[in-house]
Amino acid sequence: MKRLRFTLLVFAALLVALPVPAQNRGRVWYVSQTTGSNDNDGSQGSPVKNIQKAVELASSGDVIYVAEGNYYGLTGSGNIKINKGVSIFGGYAADFSERDILKHRTFVQPTATSNGSSQGQGTVQISVMQPGTLVELDGLILDRGNSVAYNPRGEGRPAGVETPMMQPIGSSGAGAPGVPEAKVYTTETAIVYISTGAKCDVTIRNCAFLNGPNFGLLGSTFATKVVVDNCIFVNIRMAAVELRGASATKNSETRFTNNTVLFTWSRLKDFGDMGYGYRFLPKMDSYLDHDIFGCSIFSGLDRTLVDNPASKEAERITTCENSLFFRNRQADLTLPGGGMFLRVRADEFGDVAQLTRSSGNKAVSDPSVFGGAVNEAYLKGFLDAVSASGSAMFANHYPVDDALKLFGAVPGYGAQLPK
Repeated sequence: MKRLRFTLLVFAALLVALPVPAQNRGRVWYVSQTTGSNDNDGSQGSPVKNIQKAVELASSGDVIYVAEGNYYGLTGSGNIKINKGVSIFGGYAADFSERDILKHRTFVQPTATSNGSSQGQGTVQISVMQPGTLVELDGLILDRGNSVAYNPRGEGRPAGVETPMMQPIGSSGAGAPGVPEAKVYTTETAIVYISTGAKCDVTIRNCAFLNGPNFGLLGSTFATKVVVDNCIFVNIRMAAVELRGASATKNSETRFTNNTVLFTWSRLKDFGDMGYGYRFLPKMDSYLDHDIFGCSIFSGLDRTLVDNPASKEAERITTCENSLFFRNRQADLTLPGGGMFLRVRADEFGDVAQLTRSSGNKAVSDPSVFGGAVNEAYLKGFLDAVSASGSAMFANHYPVDDALKLFGAVPGYGAQLPK
């Protein structure tokens, strides 16, 4: 009897430690950088070594558990390509005994040498063409900062910031701290790219999008729904999120909730264009709720691109509710009109006809709202740069450890501590 009771207790503990796949999900595959081999069978006791290998072995509907470590494409290539409806969960201990995404960090953090082997428009590329399938990413730290070049002369480096400014796309420079390569190239690649015409639904939760040289989440999709929940986007060039629908007859839908978006930079260091948090794009209904949009070079939200034909513009649903706006340079929302753009503050959202719903939003300027979670030197450098005529800073590397402090930084707004 004692042995039976002990066995039941152990079994119960395992159920707590590992989430059990839903009934309609398939096999569970295990990935471990430290104990895995791509010659293994992918079981918990015999994991494969690479996320890409697990995707290749999996069938649509399967689940992939990934232990702590750094993963990108096979043989050191710079991309992970997802062409079937799989669910990828990071944040496991090396032996899969527990899951904690901040303690057992699962990185997709390509090295500088992987740039030459990158193909396509995303570090993670989703190109599933089967309607009714689902791709899930949960608990991944997606960071391009080690494969980006910074000014080799040390220009644009405020006191306390760990790198100079980012180099232009296609040019070389110095690497981030700890990067051994003498010459690094900045390449134009989004962090997650939903390929044009993809038909799968996508859910991204509890992920970090960091130090992106060209968009955080980008794509054009036939998906019924894209869900982005409880994620952080920090130091992204161009825009954190730019998703549009691809169907000519029915809008797609994005639910963007409980996310923290900080430091979105312009296309070039002159701060002349781009630099948005979330873009409301044609053929995409967007529902935003309980987010944070701060320190955007242009604006936290943008709705300047108009549907074609223009008669469909009024049919598009765009909402922003219960969200916090912090020190966006030009505006909290930009719209067509008013010269090049009409600039709108958060307290004026209720007067904007283009927003279907817009209650509960507020703007703050005191950084104490973040409880000290924002890197002070980086914030000061940003605010000094945007108030000056020249560029004293531009998309400098943001420390990963500091970025992850943003989970749970503001109770009730933005990304909370992952459960």
